[in-house]
Amino acid sequence: MSFFRKNYIIFIFFGADLALILFHFFLRKKLGFFDLDKEGNLGSLYAGIKLWSGATVALISFYILRRLKSSRLKQLLFLLLAFGLAYIGLDDMMAIHERLGFVLNNIFGLGGFYGESFNWLVFYTPFIIFGLLVFFGLTRELWHDCREAFLWFLIGTILLAGSLGVEFFGRYLLLQIKINVPLYHILIVAEEGLEMFGASCLVFAILIYFQKLFNKHIQIV
Repeated sequence: MSFFRKNYIIFIFFGADLALILFHFFLRKKLGFFDLDKEGNLGSLYAGIKLWSGATVALISFYILRRLKSSRLKQLLFLLLAFGLAYIGLDDMMAIHERLGFVLNNIFGLGGFYGESFNWLVFYTPFIIFGLLVFFGLTRELWHDCREAFLWFLIGTILLAGSLGVEFFGRYLLLQIKINVPLYHILIVAEEGLEMFGASCLVFAILIYFQKLFNKHIQIV
């Protein structure tokens, strides 16, 4: 089987990711639905569907691993991955982190300045660290079980971590006395692009691992 036929799903994912970036450049001024910097945009809808698909496959993989009596750690990691992807997909569609961030800003008196919408990065830091630990544990498991899935999962994790880094830098940029607006707009595309391509790699890695589990342990009578 050729490389293209074997990995057609990742080509579809990447093609959709690239299309959304092009829509942002050429169509956002005509219709805000294509603007990656706006809430409830097409990218959010696409990300939600993609991540929920990955969450579903991760949950089925957890069920298979449980039936196979795999290590409790591996089962837990896949269960956490399923719930994590499901939440991130919901968050992408509803901007929960930003809405919650504004509520916490009001509670702690941290609002009232330009760039306050980025305070969620501070509030979510413990969860981000925990998520990275889960991803690290999963990369170890995938390294032993499926090297192809490991590679895609690792790439996805690095891209998503890069997306967070770009967003932290965007926050820093907005807090400057003189804001470099053109650079900030570039950062928006970079951050969203890294997030989209990273999520595609993660979901594709989960699909590869699930396919291996299914082919090896599931028999259809």
